[in-house]
Amino acid sequence: MSNKFNKTLLATTLAFSPIFAHGASFQLLEQSPAHLGKAFAGTGSDIIDASTVYFNPAGMTKLDRVSLTAGVNLVATDAQFNNEGSSFSGEGDTTDELGVIPNLYAVVPLGDRLAVGFGVNAPYGLASSFNDEWVGRYSATYSELQLVNVNATASWAITDFIAIGAGVNYQTIEADLQSQVDSSLGLAPNTATDSSAKIKGDDDDFVLDLSVLITPSDRTSIGLVWREGGEFKLEGDATFDLNAACSPGAGYPTGAPPAPTTGTLCAGGLSALEGDIEAEVSMPDTLTFSVTQYVTEGWAFHADIAQTRWSSIQNIEVINTGNGAQVDELDLQYDDTMRYALGTSIDTGAWTWRAGIALDEAPQTSPEHLSPRIPDADRTWLSVGANWEVSSHLSLDVGYTHLLVDDASLREESTSAAGVPGVLAGSFDSSVDILGAQLNWRF
Repeated sequence: MSNKFNKTLLATTLAFSPIFAHGASFQLLEQSPAHLGKAFAGTGSDIIDASTVYFNPAGMTKLDRVSLTAGVNLVATDAQFNNEGSSFSGEGDTTDELGVIPNLYAVVPLGDRLAVGFGVNAPYGLASSFNDEWVGRYSATYSELQLVNVNATASWAITDFIAIGAGVNYQTIEADLQSQVDSSLGLAPNTATDSSAKIKGDDDDFVLDLSVLITPSDRTSIGLVWREGGEFKLEGDATFDLNAACSPGAGYPTGAPPAPTTGTLCAGGLSALEGDIEAEVSMPDTLTFSVTQYVTEGWAFHADIAQTRWSSIQNIEVINTGNGAQVDELDLQYDDTMRYALGTSIDTGAWTWRAGIALDEAPQTSPEHLSPRIPDADRTWLSVGANWEVSSHLSLDVGYTHLLVDDASLREESTSAAGVPGVLAGSFDSSVDILGAQLNWRF
C-alpha cells in the first residue's frame, strides 16, 4: 500500500478542503452578506442585524425589536493545478465549483437588557471535483463536506456601556470524499488500471462561545468574541472499487517467484483498510477583536483582528477500527493564523454603502506539508456592498468580494508498497468571487 494512498485516506477522513473555505484553511467566513460588503471588518462591533447571534451575541441587546435575517452566499471558485515535474501520468486540472452557503438568524429582546437568539449557518465546508485522469488523482478527485452549526445564544446588558453574551452551538459534520488508487503500486501508473476509493464519515459535538460588547460612547463600539473549537471523532467507512489489475495474481511481479504481484499486494492492502475507520480532529478556537468608530453621524470605520488557533491540528492518525491498524498520519503541522480587516460604511438615508479590505493568513504554506485537498495560501479580500432600507420593517443587503489568492506550491513525496518512489509536484493558481444577499425583517 502506497504512502500516497494512505495520506489520501486520512485526508478524505478529514474532509476539509479550502476550495469553498475562504478564511484560513477550511474555514468559511461567509456568515453574513452584510458584513461581506466590508470584508468582515467590525463583525463584533458593528451591530447591524440579527447576524450578531453568530458574530457577537452580546450585541443582541442593541436590537430593540424582534429581528430576523436570512441570507445566501454564492461562492465561485476556479483552482488550476499546474504540473511541475510530477512522476505520475496525467495532466493538470481545474476545479471550478459554485457553492451555496445559507445563513439564518433570529433575535428576540426580553426587555431592555436581555435578549435571546437563534442561528443556523455553516462555518466550515468544501466542494471540489477533479477528473479521474488528472495527475493528482491518487490524492483527490471528489470532496464534499457539510458542517452545520445550530447556535442558541443569550445576552445581558449589565450597564448602558457593557453587555455580555454566551452561546451553545451544536455542530454536525458529514463528509464524502473520493480518490483513485494506483493498482500497479507505482510500477506502471495508468488511468485504465486505476482502482478507486470512497470515504464517508460523520460526527457531532457541542461547543461554546463567549462575547462582550463595550460602547464607551454613541460613536465607539468595541467587541471581543471567543469561539470554542469542537473535538470531533469522525467515524465512517472506507470502500473500494477494485480494477482487475488490483486482484490476486494480476499486475506485475515484484521479484522472483514466489514474490507477490502488484495486484496481490494491491488487493490485500485495500482489503486490510476497508471497513470502519475513525480519526480525531481538534478544531481551532478563534478570538476576534472588533472596533467601530463613527467619524460623523452616518460615516464609520470598522476593523477586525482575529486569531485562529490552527496549531491544534498537527499530526492526525486514521485508524481502522475493525483491526486496529494505523492507516497513516496526515502531517499538516498547522500554525496559528491572524486575519486583519479594515472597512467603512456610509449611511446616506435609504442606502448604506460599504467597502473593505482584509489580509488573511494561511496556516500552512510549506510545499512539503501542503495537501492537494487543502491547497491553502495567503489571500487578500477586496469587498463592496450596500444596504437598502425598504421600509421601517424591511431591508436588503448585498455584498461582493474578489479574493486575490497567492499561488500554493505542492511537493508530496511517497514510496509505494513495491518500493517505487513518487512525487506530486506543482502549484495551484486560484481565483475566487463571492456574491451574497440577505433580507432583514424587524417586527
